[in-house]
Amino acid sequence: MSDETNQTRDSGTIRVVVADDHAVVREGIRHVLERADGLEVVAEAGDGEEALASVDAHDPDVIVLDVSMPGLTGLEVTKRLRDDERGLGILILSMFDDPEYVLQAVRSGADGYVLKDAGPAELREAVLAVHEGREYLSERVTHQLSVALRSELEQEQRRSRLDQLTPREREVLLRVAKGRTAREIADEFGISHRTVETHRERVMTKLRIRTIAGLTRFVLESDLGEDGDNSPRSAP
Repeated sequence: MSDETNQTRDSGTIRVVVADDHAVVREGIRHVLERADGLEVVAEAGDGEEALASVDAHDPDVIVLDVSMPGLTGLEVTKRLRDDERGLGILILSMFDDPEYVLQAVRSGADGYVLKDAGPAELREAVLAVHEGREYLSERVTHQLSVALRSELEQEQRRSRLDQLTPREREVLLRVAKGRTAREIADEFGISHRTVETHRERVMTKLRIRTIAGLTRFVLESDLGEDGDNSPRSAP
């Protein structure tokens, strides 16, 4: 760390690196932050690699990261900084309020997540919060994180119930959800229609579902494959 950096920190100034692939956005963020006493933008970066280099060169207190940048994304930069055990505050600034983006940011190690349509005061408040070691999520982002966590919990509960089914019960479940009759399923597997009905009744009991419509909805929400597998799919 340079003597200049030490002197700046001794004065109580919060040193910030701003990373976004649009120069006009970086300039706007700089203008917003430096209007407040005690905030100084010490470097700007236009992509992920440049962001990491700026952190190495300037040792900032806080980095403001766009989610989508060329090369390394903001989330990838966040993970690298956390893996390197950097002590700086990490604030994600994004136009996306999709629950998955928010959840991934938190899991990557971000301290805060603010939308790009946030007002100047909120952006400055978020920078101060992450610098102090507090989490900061704007109100809309907090709601989206709640949605993502609730969806993940429900999916985990569905997986837990599916694990109780035998392979044959899963096969019957898929065919019932497709509207196949007991006799059609029986003919396909070479078993009696009464056996199919028994499997269906056991499936309903284990899944705690009482109707065929409920079984169909369960299959759709569980993203079951043709073989009844609901293991996570890799991104395309």
